Amino acid sequence: MRVVSPETPEPIAPGNIYVAASNRHLAIRSHCVVSWMGPRENRHRPSVDVLFRSAARVYRHHVIALILSGALDDGSAGALAVKARGGTVIVQDPKEATVDDMPANVLRRVKTDYCVSSKEIPLLLLKLTSTGPSLKFKKPTPRQCQMLGENNIGEMEPPGFTCPDCGGVVMKIQDGKRSQYRCHVGHIFSLDSFTEAHADALERAMWVALRKLNEQHALQSSLAGNSSISQYLKKRHQENADAAKNDMRLLHQILARL
Repeated sequence: MRVVSPETPEPIAPGNIYVAASNRHLAIRSHCVVSWMGPRENRHRPSVDVLFRSAARVYRHHVIALILSGALDDGSAGALAVKARGGTVIVQDPKEATVDDMPANVLRRVKTDYCVSSKEIPLLLLKLTSTGPSLKFKKPTPRQCQMLGENNIGEMEPPGFTCPDCGGVVMKIQDGKRSQYRCHVGHIFSLDSFTEAHADALERAMWVALRKLNEQHALQSSLAGNSSISQYLKKRHQENADAAKNDMRLLHQILARL
């Protein structure tokens, strides 16, 4: 079988094994497999919850989710999404798992279909895939997959605002036609002052990002000049330094527009 770690969106094809790239989520959108630099979930990136949830939305009851040995509870929410859409959930027996957190947490939180040993899993998968309903869909073209921008991949942002002074959650207070915004520690803003304060907070955040990029450029440049490392590592560090320098240039352009 062909093992794929997609760098760009591509159509899902039978006979392939898709593996998440380092530090990127693996997701499914419109029958395309996508590598996505999204926010961490349960402190993980890649997160199996992202994959399970996206697969369940596209393929619903055709999905088989398999949870093996692993730490903490990544996979529980994704397994629940698969189950809620009629999919099948298989869990490795926690008693034989090297790290039993992931399978044990799924068993506690989700009504799983099977809890079996690792030796039983291959035959079970063969049985389920050979006797299950056939999956029919119009295969997208590579061009259609490439049109999936990262703005179409992420989840919808939760509604609400945060306090520009402390970062706490803000509640809208309506008094007739007058609106105010109050955070949980007591900072209060009118709509106009709230807008101005957020603009200031955005500028502060941009300057912090610029400082970090400047540090990154200096560190990577220093490593690139280290005579004791290989030429391959020198090239890699220089590429990182150049990328940080280019990002700094873009940030300066954004700051100039604020």
